[in-house]
Amino acid sequence: MMGASILAELKRRNVLRAGVLYAGAVWALAQGIAQLTPVVGAPEWVARWFLVAAAVGFPFWIAFAWFYELTPQGLKRESEVAPDDSIVRATGRKLDKWIIAVLAIAVVLLITNQFVLDRGASRRAQSADAGAINAVPAKSVAVLPFVNMSGDPKNDYFSDGITEEILNALAQIPNLKVAARTSAFAFKGKEEDLRKVGEVLDVATVLEGSVQRSGDEVRITAQLIDTRSGYHLWSEKYDRKLTSIFAVEDEISKAIADKLRVQLVGGGGQSLIRNATADPEAHALYLRAIADIARRGPALEDAATLLQQATMRDAGYANAWAALSQAQELLPWYQLADWPDSLAAADRSAKRALALDPQSGEAHAALANVLRDRLDYADAEHEYRKALALSPGSSEIHNQFAQLMNAVGASDEMLRHERIAVSLDPLAPNPRYMLGFELVIQRRYPEAAAEFEQVLEQTPDYAYARFHLALTNLYEGRHDAALKIARAAALRAGQDPATIELLLRGCTDSALRPEALKRVGGIDRIEIVKLDDLAKAFWYSQLGAREQAITSLQTWVRTAPIGQRFNGVRWLRLPTFDPIRDDPRFKAALQQLGLPYTPKEETAPAR
Repeated sequence: MMGASILAELKRRNVLRAGVLYAGAVWALAQGIAQLTPVVGAPEWVARWFLVAAAVGFPFWIAFAWFYELTPQGLKRESEVAPDDSIVRATGRKLDKWIIAVLAIAVVLLITNQFVLDRGASRRAQSADAGAINAVPAKSVAVLPFVNMSGDPKNDYFSDGITEEILNALAQIPNLKVAARTSAFAFKGKEEDLRKVGEVLDVATVLEGSVQRSGDEVRITAQLIDTRSGYHLWSEKYDRKLTSIFAVEDEISKAIADKLRVQLVGGGGQSLIRNATADPEAHALYLRAIADIARRGPALEDAATLLQQATMRDAGYANAWAALSQAQELLPWYQLADWPDSLAAADRSAKRALALDPQSGEAHAALANVLRDRLDYADAEHEYRKALALSPGSSEIHNQFAQLMNAVGASDEMLRHERIAVSLDPLAPNPRYMLGFELVIQRRYPEAAAEFEQVLEQTPDYAYARFHLALTNLYEGRHDAALKIARAAALRAGQDPATIELLLRGCTDSALRPEALKRVGGIDRIEIVKLDDLAKAFWYSQLGAREQAITSLQTWVRTAPIGQRFNGVRWLRLPTFDPIRDDPRFKAALQQLGLPYTPKEETAPAR
């Protein structure tokens, strides 16, 4: 009887209705919060703590409904309301209406979440690469540029160089993902939220710090931060002499490895910072030079000069020799030196570095670049694989090796290593461009276009990506889109768009083809292609002039500088050359270029 009377009293006082209203309101609000959280960038714990707070508040709400009644005069304690004045029945009807409204809102939110938002999320997930996983790898770090606290912007090279040396040291550690220099340095001088940095670079932690140099004294502070929670996982301050700078870099690198629980090669007793110099001035010259190498272009000449000075001060400085080889190999790519002399000098420098330190991944990669430019595919492959074993986290080495595999037609190897390079350096244009290039060769045009479009979104002036996006549209039969993109490419390159428009129109309009062929014969150089006689062979083949295409190709093979030969080998795999691919003269040209070549070692196929 007592239980029945209590239940009747709960109903009379509308306590049960109040409980249902509370639960419905919490449900609706929880769904709204869950849907808005990712939109406004709020942390996931907001919804979780809302539910905890709601659960804690529920007993108080029920008690409130028991002891108080809503009257025309406002809220009053139930004991103060005379039975004749009670309006609990009317209040109950109002509560019923509120319950229905709240539950309707909750149902609408549920349907929206299940059939609109979830479907959109599914489409996004399906469009992602099958191997891409949303979860950020726990053993991953981005080394953000250390802040120059010296008060003189001219000392930026020093703090940037310390950053890069630590980054390179961490890249030697197997199973540790380290964001590459180009992507990490994109955040230099920016007050970005670390969660955004983690999302863009796909890393769980960031290492940031500062460098203050005064005379031969240096203070370095460093801290490792979780990008998801913002928690400081580790921090340290070092006050040392310049002659001890390498020991500090090694300590920092090992501390990061320890915190992220990754196993060091050779055990914890082995130094990650090798090839050091006891000459602080030689080190300063090296740091200035690697900043110039990163800038490319005319700065490469300054880099070579600085590194020659560094090696003169310390002939045993292996890292300086390796960097000098890299600079010397790059010079002719920017028309800053002749190919034969530059490659000979780069070869000597790389071998000098390897004689000083056979375990230098950078030196093996530098020698591999020279061998690749000389079309010595087998020895280049051997050196690249050594470099990757020593520096498995180097985006640059993965990218350069992928380009070799692209040239020789090892598509699976190419895609696997280029995707690793893109993962490590998502903001660098070249790895993603080369990924798109290989996808075009495989006739995977929509995927290729997506890569080129992302390159242009990040780097609008990347002319090669814009040209190949136009070419991809042409291959797909989207001629109007190809024309529009090619015109934009020519204008950005400072060229008259009339030539590229005529060539593209001639590919689909037989009436314009004779004029287009005549224009090809008068082209000495198309800037957005940069391949002289190979450019002519390209357009002749695209326009259906087989004999002229073969003749131009033979001329190019006979006269092109050795480095440009390697660059052109990749173009010969494009669909444009399909009409002449089976011609014996085309195959003879490939033989002169050392092809076909089959890589000696196979690895897992690409996705």
